[in-house]
Amino acid sequence: MSVTVFAHSVAAPHKGRHAVETLIAQLLFWGGALSIVVVLSGLVLYAARGGFHDRAIELHRVANRAGQAHPREVFVSLSEVARGLDAHPMCPNAVIALGLTLLLMTPVLGVAVAIAGFLAARDYRYAIIATIVFALLVLGMMMAGRIE
Repeated sequence: MSVTVFAHSVAAPHKGRHAVETLIAQLLFWGGALSIVVVLSGLVLYAARGGFHDRAIELHRVANRAGQAHPREVFVSLSEVARGLDAHPMCPNAVIALGLTLLLMTPVLGVAVAIAGFLAARDYRYAIIATIVFALLVLGMMMAGRIE
């Protein structure tokens, strides 16, 4: 009888872990696909407005502007991306920046979903590991200083 209980308790977290892994894989796939669609939409919008014949953003000048304002075509915070999306006409670079932001935030969302999924599956070891990873991701974003 005790062998059956032991076998059941080992199998239950494994089954729950597999369901969580499947959910996270789908989230990462669809998050990546959505971000690609958004970036491509921004590129099409950029091309439709003659952007490939316009002047290019000189990135070495943007990187070397310590203490100076950055060009309006460069988005360095979520609030700037939101302003670019709200502008009339909508800024194509903001659409591209939104797509890249979605691409970067998809794994963070995956870790958050993993925490909830592992807790629901009562797999506390993996829930603790996912919580530590999530805390490190949030700490990294806070240290970057641009959560606005």
